[in-house]
Amino acid sequence: MSAKSGVYLVSAKPSEGNVYDNPSFQSPDTKVTYSTTNGVDVLEEKRAVPVKPYRGMGKEDLLHFSSQPFWKRMRMACVGIIVLGWIALIITVVALVMAYPKCRDPGSRSWWQTEAMYRIYVPSFKDSDGDGIGDLKGVESKLSYIQDLGENVISLSPFYKTNTGATFAEGNDMAITDHKDVGPEYGTLQDFSDLVTAAHDKGMYVVVDFIPGLTSDQHPWFVNSSTGVRAQKNFYVWTNSTNNWKSIYDGTAWTANATRAESYLHQFDSSTPDLNLRSAQVQQELESILTFWLDQGVDGFNVRDAAYLYEDFDMRDEPLKAGAPTGSNNYTDYDHIYTSNQPEVYGILARWRTLLRSYNKTTTDKLLMTGLDGGLDAEELYGDCDRSGVQMPLNTGAATLGMSCDGACIRSYVDDWMSQLTSGRWANWVTGDDTMPRMASRFNRSFIQPFTMLTMLLPGTPVLYYGDEIYMQDARPGTGNQWARQQPMRTLMQWENATNAGFCNSTCNPWTGVGDTSNSNADSGSGLTSLIKELAALRSEPSFHVGDYVNAIRDGSVFSFVREFDGETGYLVAINFGPNSESRDFSSSHSTVQSEVIVTYSLRSDYAADDEVESDGLTLGPYGGLVVSWDYMAKEL
Repeated sequence: MSAKSGVYLVSAKPSEGNVYDNPSFQSPDTKVTYSTTNGVDVLEEKRAVPVKPYRGMGKEDLLHFSSQPFWKRMRMACVGIIVLGWIALIITVVALVMAYPKCRDPGSRSWWQTEAMYRIYVPSFKDSDGDGIGDLKGVESKLSYIQDLGENVISLSPFYKTNTGATFAEGNDMAITDHKDVGPEYGTLQDFSDLVTAAHDKGMYVVVDFIPGLTSDQHPWFVNSSTGVRAQKNFYVWTNSTNNWKSIYDGTAWTANATRAESYLHQFDSSTPDLNLRSAQVQQELESILTFWLDQGVDGFNVRDAAYLYEDFDMRDEPLKAGAPTGSNNYTDYDHIYTSNQPEVYGILARWRTLLRSYNKTTTDKLLMTGLDGGLDAEELYGDCDRSGVQMPLNTGAATLGMSCDGACIRSYVDDWMSQLTSGRWANWVTGDDTMPRMASRFNRSFIQPFTMLTMLLPGTPVLYYGDEIYMQDARPGTGNQWARQQPMRTLMQWENATNAGFCNSTCNPWTGVGDTSNSNADSGSGLTSLIKELAALRSEPSFHVGDYVNAIRDGSVFSFVREFDGETGYLVAINFGPNSESRDFSSSHSTVQSEVIVTYSLRSDYAADDEVESDGLTLGPYGGLVVSWDYMAKEL
């Protein structure tokens, strides 16, 4: 088989110069010749040129016609039309992008913004060893209960080593003798480490109290300072010429010390002298304490009594209020312009915030919060210009609300706080803590449910005090004074209707009394627990985490608002703080509220979840609430 292949020119008669007719020109005088040397040769002067373009013309004819001015102009016009079309298309696309409403960046939220907080008074929460005092192991044993409630942040009262008093109940949580150690009644440093590890394993966070303004008079620092040891000589505020400053518990804020032959300042009890935060050494010691607990794994700090960290450098007398008797020993008779809310307070808080931000041993954002007692300004606490302050100035305004609170009262409560928030600041709603009366002692039970609904769904972090979820009430303390541990709101957690309320075993001797457990105990599942769980789940929706807060209908009974964010489900929260059923037309309360809405949550109303209802006639039951939702509607151009 031949290996050759290809295309062959076959001729009937070989010739030195083959001659072919050129039929396309229809002229016998014009010939196309072919030779092995020159290939195809057409004599230009002999070739006939067509007078107009024709179908199937050859390359030479195509080049002939395309070089004529008419066809050049035609090509340029076509190219121009294409280019202009592309430019117009690009301009149109850019204009549409600029004109179409953009979905905003929701930004990011830290754990202390997305999670609810559960405040624990450690001595009263759970005793694990039968000594009658709540401890860290007891807290660890109840982490699942707290998380199941929907609260993933625990805030712990002081558990540090303190001087021993006559009894534990009469002791003072602030009389600290070692800021870097756990009091033996609460356990050990290892117990604290175990608690933090267990919490983190569950995805929970631990916040501890930080007491930077005072110590016990038994603290080694004070002992050395009072004897004139050079290293701690200026750790406290000493003078040999006292002024008219008063303790917040009334009486003089100065106590003479015979060893040093001077008087020391104590804005609280005489057993807790004030530290001198103007001392660079004291500042270093306090930063060392913060770093120590950060190394133990804590996620944040609650700075106690921050308003009293600094006093007037010149120690000027404070002015009496108008009408107050001269020489009064009552704290409330004076304007405390020199002993609280000094400018330096905001500076030291900003310094601690910087320390927390620079702590890079973990990726967890560290929280700094403090109360507003003593006249601190919330806006300044947040920080200004290029200085960052605390993330959460604690809003304890709920303590001022009483049994007669209604929709107008709630409006003032919410507006007073929201008006203090500048752009980018985060709100919080403290319903109770270990220094204010319990909710069930301030409000009727019928009021507590809608109030809890409010604080869980407003923008910000809700802070719940242990036992408030089961309607625990204040109990009259049997002993102690206003700075002792035993206070009405610090009663034992009522875990069950049994001896010692399940706080400790039946044979232990609790450090304080047990309230009535027949109607209020965690084991029964009664109270607010189911409400809080359901609201915590609803609060996890994007519109509640990152959405706008817009006022809706607000009057003497009804308080309502909208939570929404671009591309997410919108919600109307309507709450009735009155004793009668109330009907309102919410269809025009905000521009995005749809005429037909879906019931998402119902409290004391005739609606059921997933009901489709008309927003122009929603009825709220007595002390009831309703959350309705609608799909996001994109704006039309």
